[in-house]
Amino acid sequence: MKRRVRSLLAIAMGAAVLLAGTGVSAAATMADDFTGDASASASIPLQNDVEGVVTLTLKGPSEVSGVTGSIEPPGKAAKTVTFDFRTGDTAATQKITGKWPISKDDPAGEWKLSVVVTRGTGANTTPFVVKVSGKQGITGAKVSPNPVQLVKGKDVQVSVEASVKDATTVSAKLVSDAGGEFYDLGDLAKEADGRYRGSTYFADDSTPGDWTLEVYAHKGGETLKGVAAFTVVAPEGGASKKAKSRVTIAAPNKVTKGKTFKVYGKVYRGTKAYKGKIVEVYFKAKGTKTYKLMGFAKATSTGKYAKTYTAKKDGYFRVRVPGTKTTRSSLSPQEFVDVR
Repeated sequence: MKRRVRSLLAIAMGAAVLLAGTGVSAAATMADDFTGDASASASIPLQNDVEGVVTLTLKGPSEVSGVTGSIEPPGKAAKTVTFDFRTGDTAATQKITGKWPISKDDPAGEWKLSVVVTRGTGANTTPFVVKVSGKQGITGAKVSPNPVQLVKGKDVQVSVEASVKDATTVSAKLVSDAGGEFYDLGDLAKEADGRYRGSTYFADDSTPGDWTLEVYAHKGGETLKGVAAFTVVAPEGGASKKAKSRVTIAAPNKVTKGKTFKVYGKVYRGTKAYKGKIVEVYFKAKGTKTYKLMGFAKATSTGKYAKTYTAKKDGYFRVRVPGTKTTRSSLSPQEFVDVR
């Protein structure tokens, strides 16, 4: 079979919004005008302009007549920061938020923020340093093994690895170029070496030929897509005649530590509910490589299953449908749960 060659390609999709979680530090004391923690959210977008955001706690707002500011990127002209200060506030403090535009051509790094607070006694300027993170990027992605050699009567493990810069989450799919068939890996796990990994199993009746690995790097409202090609080879002697199985998975994105939550979904045999099927639920703690069996769940008459857990640590869940003499096994996408 003639193999076409395709290089890794990255394209930006979707509307841009701010990525939260970057830091802000005061370059001078906040004793005169501000108190408590200061925080900022700012990153360079892939395409559309976004807003940088800084949040400060203003002392004695009843004495303040105005709050203005400017922020200077490295090597570029300063930009105006607009604050939502409210006059007439008699509380001891007031949370104020400042916003400014960030374009795809702006530099990452430390931006100098100056906040001017005007009171009856005059104006005072407090300097800060806002750390603006760079653009996300997909620098590499691969499938192992390549080619994927299918084996009659067996499932073949296929692993995915991606190198991604400055993403909040990374997900992946394996898609047949012939159309119709795909394997959804869900959230790839970020491991100790900084790379994102996931795996699934190809049944012996998977479509042979050219396939594409699709990697999606998510950051706020932006998504960066990377693709890489691989090949699937038909099994010797043809595919077995077993029925396909499939399982979906869902769980809350964020859970408070110590609280209970459910991992749930639906099991299918062919296109119908897999009534009464017992599935295996696995968990892998964030930063580790190994999944551990956490228990079993039995599907209802409509194919639905659910399992309750107590939130202890961040990690990834997935569910496996064991195979039988007449039905193929299957594996759900990975589902990440953030424990806070």
